[in-house]
Amino acid sequence: MIKLVKIGLFAVLLSFAASSFGATYEEGVHYDVVSERATKKPEIKEFFSFYCPACNNMEALITEFKPTLDKNIKFKKSHVDFVGVGDPENQKMMSQALATAEVLPQKDKIIAAIFNHVHVKRARFNELADVRDVFVAQGVDSEKFDKLFKSFSVRTLSSRMKRDQEYFKEKGALRGVPTFIVNGKYKLNLGKESGITAPKDISALINYLANK
Repeated sequence: MIKLVKIGLFAVLLSFAASSFGATYEEGVHYDVVSERATKKPEIKEFFSFYCPACNNMEALITEFKPTLDKNIKFKKSHVDFVGVGDPENQKMMSQALATAEVLPQKDKIIAAIFNHVHVKRARFNELADVRDVFVAQGVDSEKFDKLFKSFSVRTLSSRMKRDQEYFKEKGALRGVPTFIVNGKYKLNLGKESGITAPKDISALINYLANK
């Protein structure tokens, strides 16, 4: 009987601790509600640009917090077209490059190599051949790259990035990058003002909002 009481008390304390932890996050401070609609499954989407220095720096932080996200949360990246070069075709090419990487097992290495090409080598992506070279250097067959890059699924994913960008810009949620949106509904407020800067704190906030 005493053992049952202890178990019950422990469960209550756990429940109280969880609710207290959740209550430490405040709308308008740690996150903003930017849409009434939410995704069907838990996700965290990063809006970024390969041309953005802050996005390049964010990659190291993502590497730290991403593995500690709840297993049911899918991490997604979405390329925007309003940072860097002003050529719309170039921006579209880079979005399709991300979409192509997404369907390959070398995805993470390819994304890192594209960032490295821009921010470390200080090189440009003037044409598709430049993008292809990066993929080939990561072990992707050139013919396979060409086929995937032009495929319906890659073009569809690239178009979805553009639609998502316009949707969240219209909502006032996407004014710069990197921007993180959870479940298509909550925008993370990261930085000194919110106090959310460390990988473990970012991960905890994402886990809380994704399962909210």
